Amino acid sequence: MRLSALTITPYQRRHLQVIRDLIFHSNMVHIHLDWYESDQWLESDEAVVRLAWQSGRLVGILGLSKPLNQTSWIRMVGLLNYTEPQAVIKSLWNHITEDLRRELVQSVGILIINDWIIPYVTSLGFKYDETIITMERTNFELPQPHRDGPIVRVGELFDLGQIVAVDQAAFAPPWQMANEDIRQAFRLASSCTVAKQQDQVVGFQLSTLYFDGAHLARLAVHPSVQGTGVGHALMMDLLERFQRRGVYMLTVNTQSSNHASRNLYTRFGFAPTGFDLPYWSAHI
Repeated sequence: MRLSALTITPYQRRHLQVIRDLIFHSNMVHIHLDWYESDQWLESDEAVVRLAWQSGRLVGILGLSKPLNQTSWIRMVGLLNYTEPQAVIKSLWNHITEDLRRELVQSVGILIINDWIIPYVTSLGFKYDETIITMERTNFELPQPHRDGPIVRVGELFDLGQIVAVDQAAFAPPWQMANEDIRQAFRLASSCTVAKQQDQVVGFQLSTLYFDGAHLARLAVHPSVQGTGVGHALMMDLLERFQRRGVYMLTVNTQSSNHASRNLYTRFGFAPTGFDLPYWSAHI
């Protein structure tokens, strides 16, 4: 089907069902929402979404994360089969980047989950930046704990402000999590613990359980105390908690360039699985 003209509109709740239909039927769908389901994310304040219409029919969707520190992520792409997908995504991109520039966004990232999207994001100016690697731990042994380590306890709702502060200090854009993303992660995590020194949260972790193991979704240590054993204490506590529950397999994702994190996980017996995902970015 050749596109005669496109109309680009913002998302509204009344569009939810046609978006579901497009995502269900199309072969060209990219969804990377971390802690959200599709409907929930579309209805949240964290979504910046534009829809492409042709003769009243939805032919494309492009959804980005709410800007944070001049960066954003492509979280959702859907392109209707048998259209001109290149023209659709280009129109959506041109429209949405106008709004992003007004918000002073300088960089947009995407995790390449499926190869089909590479030619399309290449045409938008995206280039390979680095790789996200997955590591796995399957042994039962624990390293020796460090003496005089920080206090580690279960995270509470009132800790969230300090958790957000630690996360945004520990990571540079675009790897920081927004306040609402951390709140959502806290709601869904099977384990959230914090490391405290002088009554301040200086590190935290968030983990999830799945059918045959667990996943360490987030671990952050404030830069002022990195290298002092905070990460070690959080990892020791987490592994002990999971082993008491009979959970011994644990996975984690980290940036290939994050050598401190990779060294920590290696010391705890994690090894790369070979399942890597490229991270691409574009300057706008």
